[in-house]
Amino acid sequence: MTSGFNGGYDQTTTPTQATIGATMALSVRVTNYGQRAWPAAGANPVRLSYHIFTSGGAVVVWDGNRGTLAADVAPGQAVTVPITVTLPGSTGSYTIAWDLVQEGVAWFSSLGVPRLVESFTVQPGVTFYGKGFGHGVGMSQWGAQGWATGVAGPALTGEQIVAKYYSGTALTVVDAATNARGPMRVLLSVPSSTGSVSCGGTALATWLINVRSTGGFKVVNEAAGNAVIGTASANVTYQIAARNGIVQVYDQSTATPTLRYQGPGPVTAVPTDPNAPITVQEKNAFYRGSIQFRNDGGNTLRVVNFVGYDSYVQGVIPKEMPQGWHLEAYKAQAMAARTYGFTSTGTGRDYDVRDDQMDQCYGGATVETTITNQAVAATLGKVITAGGAAIRAYFSSSSGGYTVGDGCWNHGITCGANSPGLSPVADAADLALSKWSNPGWTVSFTSDQIRSALQRYGRGDIGALVSVDLSNQAPAGVGHVVSVRFQGTAGSAEVPADVFLRTSLGMRSTMVRLSPF
Repeated sequence: MTSGFNGGYDQTTTPTQATIGATMALSVRVTNYGQRAWPAAGANPVRLSYHIFTSGGAVVVWDGNRGTLAADVAPGQAVTVPITVTLPGSTGSYTIAWDLVQEGVAWFSSLGVPRLVESFTVQPGVTFYGKGFGHGVGMSQWGAQGWATGVAGPALTGEQIVAKYYSGTALTVVDAATNARGPMRVLLSVPSSTGSVSCGGTALATWLINVRSTGGFKVVNEAAGNAVIGTASANVTYQIAARNGIVQVYDQSTATPTLRYQGPGPVTAVPTDPNAPITVQEKNAFYRGSIQFRNDGGNTLRVVNFVGYDSYVQGVIPKEMPQGWHLEAYKAQAMAARTYGFTSTGTGRDYDVRDDQMDQCYGGATVETTITNQAVAATLGKVITAGGAAIRAYFSSSSGGYTVGDGCWNHGITCGANSPGLSPVADAADLALSKWSNPGWTVSFTSDQIRSALQRYGRGDIGALVSVDLSNQAPAGVGHVVSVRFQGTAGSAEVPADVFLRTSLGMRSTMVRLSPF
């Protein structure tokens, strides 16, 4: 051959089937059968590429992606070249023709070197490439750790992390003397701590509960102006029972339990020493503040923990963030958790928050650690405000590199206005930290799986899946997907990404694409 170039192809990883629009990381072994070395660099390097044709020979992709040689390839040498191949966005039968190219000069096939041609089919289905975990609104917990440890620039303080995620906000101290809202009311009994949102807590659905404290406590009758029903000394157990619509209180300090009260209730256990939390045996935990018990109807107890905001936050951080993280990340979490609690006053109900992921994971004093309590003490009373009012300080595990404005969350297929402090922001620290500790993910679905999920969602039968459109993103081109449009042989459907992808398809987040990021 006058060019001096010759070569061959073998040992490919080309699949025989793939899903619509998938981007695959493949490899091909190439051998230099010519008289000249293949340059890996310079003005005209040699690269591996490909052409894709329909089964009828029509060109689908002519100038394919490039696979780079790690070094010059000498005559007689064989090397394996990695290459990323983007497949067609329509179902059908295709061929891929592997072809070396000297950039700016010629394809090897135009010089008489035979291509290696392989057949494959694109099946109805789709592969999603994703980053992040959670709804993505507000602060990213992994991002907070990243900013605190300086993975994306100078290390930030907890206050600076809060300002970065909740843009345009300030910090305001709300202490017990000025907080007219009273303590937090945390629901400990069912539906708290049930199902996929349990945070690993024990579900509490029972008619009988045992309580005690190392510092003792008293039980008062709220219906009678908090009249004292009984006083338990240190480590003495009282039993609270629900029977036939009423509440009963039994003193266990003697061999024969003494009935101290029975009536409509509610009754509340109040610690004698505020620093000696009350243990709820059936919850496998102990709690600061007081604990209210009422009959939830028939023979079930309803249990609510009344606790100060800062004490509440002490029981949140260790359940929401991993052990061993930076103090400044814990401080940011403390301010976000306190603010979320401050804006969670329940109207027309007997609690403000549940102790699970429906609100915030909360384990009471049982889960407290030295460093997380330090974070609470360092941010005592601080809530995040905008225009003088506390914001709804949402947070999630990982943003995937960009947070979600709350105007694009639970708003259907379009975005509404963002609330103060909850506009989307770029999150370089989350992305940088994710490279080693919270990596990206992929998930694939067949046409039938997508078709069935859409029917369950109430969008009818679209037939066999033909294409998927993720172009509705906020911010455009860099943010999370707002809606997904599925085209099928019998119709199309556009659905909200936050509900359909995360709930119907069980995906980790809405930061998804149809090819690797």
